[in-house]
Amino acid sequence: MHSNDSGAGRVYQPTLDWLLRFDRQTEERYEAEHGAERVEQLRNAIVFGVLLYVLHGISKAALFPGSLEIILLVTTFVVIPFAVSYYWRMSSMSHALRENVMLFGLSISTVLPVYMMYNPSYGIGVYANVDVLICIIFGNVLVTLRFKHAFFYTLATLCFPVLAIMTNAEIDPGLRKALSFQFATVCIICLYANYLFERRRCMDYCASLEAQMRAEAAESSEKQFQVMSKTDSLTGLPNRRFLDEQLDEWASGDRPAAVMMIDIDHFKLFNDTLGHPAGDECLKTIADAFTEKFDQPDLFCARFGGEEFTLAARDVDELQARRLASAVVAAIEGLAIPHPGRNDGLGIVTISVGVALKPANVVTTRETVLTHADEALYLAKRRGRNRFVFSEEVSDSPLLVNS
Repeated sequence: MHSNDSGAGRVYQPTLDWLLRFDRQTEERYEAEHGAERVEQLRNAIVFGVLLYVLHGISKAALFPGSLEIILLVTTFVVIPFAVSYYWRMSSMSHALRENVMLFGLSISTVLPVYMMYNPSYGIGVYANVDVLICIIFGNVLVTLRFKHAFFYTLATLCFPVLAIMTNAEIDPGLRKALSFQFATVCIICLYANYLFERRRCMDYCASLEAQMRAEAAESSEKQFQVMSKTDSLTGLPNRRFLDEQLDEWASGDRPAAVMMIDIDHFKLFNDTLGHPAGDECLKTIADAFTEKFDQPDLFCARFGGEEFTLAARDVDELQARRLASAVVAAIEGLAIPHPGRNDGLGIVTISVGVALKPANVVTTRETVLTHADEALYLAKRRGRNRFVFSEEVSDSPLLVNS
């Protein structure tokens, strides 16, 4: 499929060749959407076609008794068994095989009248061209063969009857040309009718598919924009907007939750020593660690701002929250990111964590939970950093220290 830039996304345009064949991707999509309808159409056509074939064979045998035996044999042992088998197996076939088998069946039905036109012993001769024309009309109009099949079927079917007419010495030369011209005219009309039907089918689907794809692209772009609007551009974590929305929902709900305020220890010294690009890389490395190690249902980590992050987990009790906070501190320490600017002898990047709990069936606010977690964070800083503290441990007048 060809692509075309349109609006906020890329829109793929279905294509057709001169035989009205879709590109592969469009053909597969069309089959998925309309294959069952096509099967139903072909099954109805088979029932009608076999009935018509039998009735026409009876009338032909009545007019030309010498043809009764071969008509009976072909109808009983070829046409009907093939039609019944195709009818039942059609739904399990691929779309390409289904259409090819339909073409093959029509070709079988056409062989007998063409043969009888060539063989004078049946006494039918040129009158059999009516049978051939019926097959052509049936295939092009009622079955509505796919145009590529209709094109080659009609062309091949045209050649043999015309050859039979033109080589039949019993027919007046002038009449041969007239009959051949009439036969060719019917074939062209039928093929053109099939082309119009098929072209309308394909063009209508292409138009509807392109409109659907544009709508899907617009919806995808809108979703992508919504994701980007709630994603921190540097770390790829959810941003403050996403955090606020989630915590508003969790704080007002009945389920328990734990909220952790996380701050990188001595990050200003890190930037002053190694530069801001190194600081950005440090933030991204820590964010990747959060994403990799703490990607669980009802648990997320967001960038709060600067060197601060917030990790929130729902449906956890105090013991689970302590284990989680301990794992968070250990995970960042385990990264062993060098921090040459520290003056406390550690020499690697660490974090301090303040934890606030929202008990079950307690309604509170986002601001309250974040305030309690922030107070616990500063106590963790005061106690020496590289640790976690719960908000219950904070005194009434928490001490604030430098980060």
